[in-house]
Order: sequence, then C-alpha cells, then structure tokens
Amino acid sequence: MRHMAISKVAPLAHALLALTVLVMLTACTSGKPVETPAAMQAVTLQLQWFPQAQFAGYYVALEKGWYAEEGLDVTVRAGGPDISPATAVAGGNADFGTYMLADLASAVQQGQALISIAQIQQQNGLLLLALKSSGIDDPTDFVGKRVGVWLGSWDAQFRALMTQQSLSDNQYQLVSQGFSMDAFLAGDLDVASAMIYNEYHVVLESGVAANDLNIIDYADYGLDFPGDTLFTTKELVEQNPDLCVRMLRASLRGWEYAVANPEEAADIVLKYDVTGTQTREHQLSMMREVALLVKSSDIRPLGYTDRADVLRVVDTLQRYGVLASPVQPDEVYTNTIWESATSD
Repeated sequence: MRHMAISKVAPLAHALLALTVLVMLTACTSGKPVETPAAMQAVTLQLQWFPQAQFAGYYVALEKGWYAEEGLDVTVRAGGPDISPATAVAGGNADFGTYMLADLASAVQQGQALISIAQIQQQNGLLLLALKSSGIDDPTDFVGKRVGVWLGSWDAQFRALMTQQSLSDNQYQLVSQGFSMDAFLAGDLDVASAMIYNEYHVVLESGVAANDLNIIDYADYGLDFPGDTLFTTKELVEQNPDLCVRMLRASLRGWEYAVANPEEAADIVLKYDVTGTQTREHQLSMMREVALLVKSSDIRPLGYTDRADVLRVVDTLQRYGVLASPVQPDEVYTNTIWESATSD
C-alpha cells in the first residue's frame, strides 16, 4: 500500500514541477518580471474648511486617480471653524493636513511635532472687512467693536496685528466667527475675517457693493505671510519619507492641473460638496483667486518653500508676542520631500 501511494503522488509532483518551470521560462522570455500588486495604503488628509476650491488640487488628484496611482487610498476630510488640522494630525487622527504657515509655526512653538512639506499658497489672501458706514478704517477703530476671527486656525496674523497696533484684548470684543458671513451681513459683527477668494465674494454676491466696504489687508501692515501648507508629523517624515513623497507628488500634480484648468477643477470640487449649497459661479471665481495665490511668484516652483519667507514669519510672530519663544525655520518646514517628489 505504501508503494502504491508513492507511485500516485510522483506523477503529480512531476506535473507541478513542470508547470513551475514553464511559468519561470515564460517570465524570463517575456522580459517582464512577475509582480505582486502592492496593497493600497490608507491615508487621511484633514482640511481646514469645507469642500471648496481652496483645496481644489487635492480633490483633483483624488478624482483623477493620481493618489491611487501612487498606491494611496486617500480620504479627504472636511474641516470647519471648530476643527484644528494641527490637533488632528498631531493626535494621530489624520496623516496629513492643510494649515496656514503662520498658524503652523505657532503650533510648532507650542510643542506639536509638525512640519510643512510643501508651501502650496505663496500668499494667503486673508483680510478683515468692515462696512464703510461703520466708520472703521483701520485696526485702531476696533476699540469697542465686535471683531470676528476664526480662532485656532487663522488667528496668528490677527494676534500679531493687534499687538502691532497696541490693542489689548479688553479693548474690543473678539468673536469666534462661524463658517458663514451671515453675522456680518446682519450687523452682528462690526468687523469680519474674510479670504479674498471666498468670504469677500460671498459678501459681494449678497448685494453689498465693493465701494461700500473697507478692506483691512494684513499685507498693508507687513503681515503678508504665505498661506496654506501641506504638513504632516516630523515622525512620519523621518520614518516613512516614501509615503510623504508619494502623497506630495500626487497633490502637486493635482494642483498643477487645477491651476491650468480652473473650470474643470471647480466642477470636481462641486462633486464633493455633500451639502449642495455651493454654486459653480462661486467656486469658479474662488478657483481663479486661489490660482493667483498658488502661482503668485514666477521664481518659486509650485509647492516650494522659501526659507526667507519662513524666517520672516517666525521673526514677525516672535516680535509681536504670538510666539512665546524663538522657532527656527527648519523646525517648521522641510524641502527634502518636495525635492524628492519633483526630481523625476
């Protein structure tokens, strides 16, 4: 019985061996190695705000499948006035986030081990708005007024401005501004924060004429900082730089396409607006404004961080007391991931 069992197995073993050799020969003669598809890696990107053209490059990369081409299964998570991308990423609830450079510097100084891997917006477009009828022409007119600010994610420049203008917290009423401009339009805020690409246009679209507004531009006070960065943890940059490179490479591809194709980019953003409240006209105007911030310099390539800009930001924030202690630029950003992502 034992001899019979061996004789039955032997032909099967020879057949398997022959099949293995055939596969190997086929692979060799075809010149194409047999590859095992790598598993997609789940990645979460935390935004500052709701789906809108401010983040068009990421949505374009997602929609076009460019993250998937890099082996990434990316979830783009919407933000809002009460959501801090820095807290989400530092706390491990997201892998990457978007944040204004000044606010990221403040988070780093406060002990969060975060770092920018790309400066997406070379300018930020942050403004303060007041109706001309209010008599508010500049920050010194804020005394006794209600001032709206997005606290936690966009307030570093505001705090620097207040210190620069020698205004203390008890001289005006600081209000945590929501996601809409309704409070400003209803007269519940005397001064409101606005992005040139979003809330400013919301006010105009509501029927307020541009010449009925006073614009307080941070740039007029030497506070024209770069805007949104793409950032992650220092640990991820050190331990998994390849993941960071793939994430940035696809993101830059998305931004390049969005800037060159604003109408299509606006349409893609609208697909991710689950509220259905966004309009194509508004998203298209936003996309065109955002493109100017992203490509505001012919000298800096897309996503590149200028060390001089970072130094100016941290020095200014320290001078006005927003940063309690010195922060070196290299603690806030790195170009190593950008260099690898754009080297091909």
